[in-house]
Amino acid sequence: MNTLPSEKHLGFLINDVARLVRRAFDQKGQSCNLTRAQWQVMAYLFHNEGSNQASVADALDVEPITLSRHIDRLEAMGYVARVPDPSDRRARRLHLTESVRPLLDQMKIIGNEVIATALEGISEQESEILIDLLSRIRSNMTTRGVESCCDESVKDAAAKQPEKVLT
Repeated sequence: MNTLPSEKHLGFLINDVARLVRRAFDQKGQSCNLTRAQWQVMAYLFHNEGSNQASVADALDVEPITLSRHIDRLEAMGYVARVPDPSDRRARRLHLTESVRPLLDQMKIIGNEVIATALEGISEQESEILIDLLSRIRSNMTTRGVESCCDESVKDAAAKQPEKVLT
């Protein structure tokens, strides 16, 4: 079997870089007394103000009950408000409060510092190429339906070499 070392495998690299960036963000963000999950919720709401909980949970790939707990804590801190949805009396829209704005500014500074560290030694042109390539990879995965794509790959592999899939 001819395999690349893990440090040269694309899947490993994407996952490891994401892990290291998250870790750096966690370390720099500790001074704000918020978890990365709470930061993610607020960052999503910053760009998608007025979203409902179901769409936020889906976008962040978390269970609705998990998101609800995050929102409960953020609401208790005064950072998020649940506002009744005018078109659906059962639904609530999520909005950031004014009191969280300074924290969001700090979050942006931390995020920029982490990315600047990650991109040290990489030219602006290389960075743009990297962004373009990663955007295309993401587009490939989202436009083809990740779940159906993966299901078909597993079925194809199983049809060709069932013993390899099971081991």
